[in-house]
Amino acid sequence: MQTTMIIIWAVLVAATLLFEFFTTDFFACCFSLGGIVALILAACNVNLYWQIPVFIVITLVALFGARPFLKKLFIKKTIPTNLDQYLGTTTKLLADVVDGKSTVKINDVVWTVVCADALKAGDLVTIEQPSGNKLIVKGAK
Repeated sequence: MQTTMIIIWAVLVAATLLFEFFTTDFFACCFSLGGIVALILAACNVNLYWQIPVFIVITLVALFGARPFLKKLFIKKTIPTNLDQYLGTTTKLLADVVDGKSTVKINDVVWTVVCADALKAGDLVTIEQPSGNKLIVKGAK
């Protein structure tokens, strides 16, 4: 039974570490920490009735104690780019919308825009979001 539990805890630790590798939320690593402690207990032939509660307690302590600290330490707020200052602003189209695309000029820079509306040159549009090197706009009200 102890060998089986060692394998189960090792698989749990490996799976949660792999999951944490693809995310940056420090959620799965808390389960890994609890799994490592439970794995050590299983290797020391401690009864299963102790392994599971210790796993739960260590995981909860890590979730509510270490996770907020780790997130604050490692996950930095995104720094807005210069393009973010234009979101929500209104500007004029330089050309008619053809095949959902047109152009606008913002601070002497001509941008390609994507627009679902059939608009003409000179119509006002509102910038909604960037999409690569293009701006997604909609007709201004």
